[in-house]
Amino acid sequence: MLNINPKRFKPIKNKTIPNAMRPKFRNKAQSNIYFLSQRKVTSEKKEKILKKIKFISIIIFILVGGYFLSN
Repeated sequence: MLNINPKRFKPIKNKTIPNAMRPKFRNKAQSNIYFLSQRKVTSEKKEKILKKIKFISIIIFILVGGYFLSN
């Protein structure tokens, strides 16, 4: 059988659970990846919103134009 020697194990000093969502600040070149990806996500959201606004405004313009042309 395998014997476990309890004297060899060290007690865990820091028992807090690290937060994985917090960015790790190292040097500038390594941490840039996190912030650039955050900017990309926010810019994609802005582009989606702008596309939706354009699409809705075009539909409204067509409906209003059709209404005035039919009268």
